Amino acid sequence: MNCKVHFKIGTYIILICLFTWLLVSCNGTAKDPKDAAEKLVAADTWKIDQILVNDVATFKDGKMIKQFGGIDFERYMETVQFKANGKFEGVFKGETKPMELRWMVGDKDISISAPDQKGGAWSVLPADVTADSFTMTTQSTAYDYPRMTKIALIFKAGK
Repeated sequence: MNCKVHFKIGTYIILICLFTWLLVSCNGTAKDPKDAAEKLVAADTWKIDQILVNDVATFKDGKMIKQFGGIDFERYMETVQFKANGKFEGVFKGETKPMELRWMVGDKDISISAPDQKGGAWSVLPADVTADSFTMTTQSTAYDYPRMTKIALIFKAGK
């Protein structure tokens, strides 16, 4: 091989590495829980986009998706807000009065729960937060006892 071929291959490898680095570093996900909190508070309102139960979509594009033998949610928060004072307000489908919870920044995530609740909180990981969307997750046996059910709510920033 001559030097021109080596130069072209080296240039392509550098460009591919640079492009990959740009994609990874510019994806807009939060760096840590504090950064995630800033992104969550910045949006006026978040609107439900998807509900996943055990990694299967049960709500998408504004419609419930029935799963044979699966868990269905007839009551879910259509919109939520993160207030700077630690309040989390969610309005359920068909209702106007918001339900108030609290959110707190932890070492690894943001937790959302009732003020006096000790366990069963929802969790928001920094990697699941961008300026345009976030995912909150929980696990519980309450929906299909005694089996553990994993639930993820995906919200998009309201326009």
